[in-house]
Amino acid sequence: MPWPLGITWPSALSAYPAILLLVVLATWLLPMPAAYHPLTLFRYFAQQLAAKVNPDPRRSRQQLYISGSLALLVAWLPAMALLYSLYLFSELPLVLDALLLYASLDWYSTQQQAKTVLQRLQAGQLTLAREQAKPLLCRKTTTLSEMGLTKALLESLTLRSACHVVGVCLAFLLGGGLAAVGYRLLTELQQQWNPKRDQYRHFGTPTTSLAGLLTAIPKLVSCLLLALQHGVWRSYQLCRTTRRFNINRSSFWLLCCASAALRRSLGGPVYYNGLKQQRSKIVQPNEPVVKDIQSAISMLQFSHLYLLIMITGGSLLQLVWQLKH
Repeated sequence: MPWPLGITWPSALSAYPAILLLVVLATWLLPMPAAYHPLTLFRYFAQQLAAKVNPDPRRSRQQLYISGSLALLVAWLPAMALLYSLYLFSELPLVLDALLLYASLDWYSTQQQAKTVLQRLQAGQLTLAREQAKPLLCRKTTTLSEMGLTKALLESLTLRSACHVVGVCLAFLLGGGLAAVGYRLLTELQQQWNPKRDQYRHFGTPTTSLAGLLTAIPKLVSCLLLALQHGVWRSYQLCRTTRRFNINRSSFWLLCCASAALRRSLGGPVYYNGLKQQRSKIVQPNEPVVKDIQSAISMLQFSHLYLLIMITGGSLLQLVWQLKH
């Protein structure tokens, strides 16, 4: 594969790992502000579309399933068709891959929002912290204590890291920029139309079911990354001894691994739409404290780095194999 300046890329070696490393480095050094990020516009589009096609959440369950499925197709298919058409006319498909990957990664915005909440909590501004945490949380925040809000943020950051960073990277390695952005748009639709909210209880079910299948592997990979760094046996023991209740299996395993890594209790009851819902309680000797938010951000950033190191190592081994044969 010819590259600029006369550099030749081995034809049997995928260029995606190298592009992934460069783009992730670019998101660290030159992050895109949330106000200008394409996903911000897509979130607004998803909200407006849902308001049009789901005006009355009291309709029959079957009608809501149908309208939710159609809304998924309307939101996802045209965007993917438009992006695919760009490849048909592009003379630099790898550059287009890199741009789409860059647009699919928005971890910087997520961690900045979490740091803002952290600053409010450290300043003793709990009410303001609750308000600013809403974009990161689906549950009711107005009644959360400082510890409850901290725990909710730890869980949200862990799950978002798996779905929005690890998942996007894996999708890119498998199918390039188009796969990465297609996966990311689907997870964004699931977030905007979460069935845990009353107005999307049945409307968002088709999107959530599909997203649940696609995010299962990224969550398991994230489990492995955290367990390898912070203790495989401790993570396994916590997963085995904690009873799973009212929580997705892959999400449960991931939260267990995060709890073992942070050595803080996670899970427990949550309030959605004013109703208390029981969940698995992942018990540790200590409850979360405010400073754990920064610890979680650092832990997850290191797991991203660990993933990149593993991808780089695998690519180098493949290169050595190709050179020997």
